[in-house]
Amino acid sequence: MSDSPKRGAREKLIAAATELIRRNGYSATSVDSIVEAAGVSKGSFFYHFEGKEALTTACLENWDRMTTGMLADAPFMQLEDPVQRLQGCLEFFIMVFSDARQYPSCLVGTTVQEVADSSPTLREAARTCFSHAAGQIGGLIAGAAQARGRELDSMGLANLWMATLQGSLLMAKASGDPARIPANLRSQRDYILGLLG
Repeated sequence: MSDSPKRGAREKLIAAATELIRRNGYSATSVDSIVEAAGVSKGSFFYHFEGKEALTTACLENWDRMTTGMLADAPFMQLEDPVQRLQGCLEFFIMVFSDARQYPSCLVGTTVQEVADSSPTLREAARTCFSHAAGQIGGLIAGAAQARGRELDSMGLANLWMATLQGSLLMAKASGDPARIPANLRSQRDYILGLLG
């Protein structure tokens, strides 16, 4: 019972750091800004995490669990037709990034752009996130291709989808036009589905 507030503080720190890093980047997000946004003490921060890198690793692990779970539990996964399942997945991403309330950012992409060369720990956590997401999408592409009797490089196409998403997020930030994200994803969806005949 006594460790319940500690778990609450840890979750608050992860939520606050995730949001701040998505909006401001890793380098511009300080421990002070995280504890202020989380509404916890600095002592509580250091009780749970050795430093910002350890917290960010926990954020990436949480992001990975959240996103893979969200896809695995999505209604489109219950569809019997593998092509419809794939289409539902791709449409889901388009819907998420068509929502004006959705901040056009990905914790994984934002973090790894800054720290890929300086933090092997965070680079590996980001690689794991991308690998899991691409694996889920690649599995859907493979199932759809098999159902249609097509031989496709499922993982190559899944990685292309991920690259389109991440690149579109960067383009949206540079241009100030978040509508580029769903537009690019729609083009990539049409390409992938077109390969299925």
